[in-house]
Amino acid sequence: MQKTILCLDFNLENPIQRLRLDGIRRYAKAHGWEVDVESGRDATPDSLPEILARCRPVGCIAECWAGCVHLPPRLFGALPVVHFDPPETAEFRNAATVECDNAAVAAVAFRELSAGLPPSYAVMPFAQPHRWALERVEAFRALCRENGRPCRVFPDSPESEAADGRAARLAAWAARLPPHCAIFAVSDLAANEIAGALAAAGRPVPRTAMLVGADAAVDRTSPSDRPAISSVKIDFELAGFLAARLLVEKIESPSAGASPSSGAATFGPLLVERRQTTSGRGRREPHILRAVEMIRREACDGLTAAALAARFRVSRAHFERRFREATGHSVLDEILHVRMENAEILLARRDIAIETIYFRCGFASGRELRSLFLSRMRVSMRKWRRDHAR
Repeated sequence: MQKTILCLDFNLENPIQRLRLDGIRRYAKAHGWEVDVESGRDATPDSLPEILARCRPVGCIAECWAGCVHLPPRLFGALPVVHFDPPETAEFRNAATVECDNAAVAAVAFRELSAGLPPSYAVMPFAQPHRWALERVEAFRALCRENGRPCRVFPDSPESEAADGRAARLAAWAARLPPHCAIFAVSDLAANEIAGALAAAGRPVPRTAMLVGADAAVDRTSPSDRPAISSVKIDFELAGFLAARLLVEKIESPSAGASPSSGAATFGPLLVERRQTTSGRGRREPHILRAVEMIRREACDGLTAAALAARFRVSRAHFERRFREATGHSVLDEILHVRMENAEILLARRDIAIETIYFRCGFASGRELRSLFLSRMRVSMRKWRRDHAR
């Protein structure tokens, strides 16, 4: 009989949970296992015994997402179970978990925003005080303190506050932010919220503020009068893969699965999907904004710093200096960042040969790409594909 992993509390309308499920299925397929899914509406503490009797899984993976009914380990008896992001309560104290490295997410956001040399920073929390969101807020504030930078945080909403009251309070807060403030929104939903508040306050992004969100897995489209929002891309598909691997370890080696060292796994950010809201201090120089957009469109077509400078009819040295002053990094850094983003996207597809990726991303040779990939990702391209390709 084929072994079955049962996934509980999954909301397939949530893109983050779909990515996690993709990772679970990838691991299961490689090991010849089946994956069954029960939605959050159907999986409850009362219905769990009937579900387990019907599905007869060898192990379970349970979501602890906002709004889901939590299923603590005690409800599963001796059946191995792994939880995503469980709450910090006594009943989950010994749970096997897969959690996001939220400090690493905040660090990537801080590095991206700092490239624009902002005079001050701010943090936009999630509407509900979930642990992952609070960890991102505190990690970002700590980085600001370490670097001697002021950081403002939008205050928590009173429990009885209506949606329109929160929107008005946020717009007033956004209006009081210092000029050219760099804002980290702990999720893309929070980023869209603060972007709307900035627009309502007459603070266009990126000319009066920089903004980066996190997750890069939900809809980040903005109204036509607002720019697309940059976001820290998090490897949620890897999270699912790790959860399935941890579960199999618990199934095949129960004694090892109970040890603290093998009872937890973490995943983190991949890169920043750069959009218009982190165009850096180029917000004060429209031609730098245009240059950044040209790089995003043409970096993989062999665009060079010299060719870009020629379009603006200035010397390369002058253009390079103004670009670095505006963005905090060189033209070549921007070009390589875009090429690496595209290389990572192509590398995640198994139907594309690794040997062909370099010229599709604008690199002179496969050796150049392999060397840059190894130095930046700390892993070879082949190993990265084994761990991440769909």
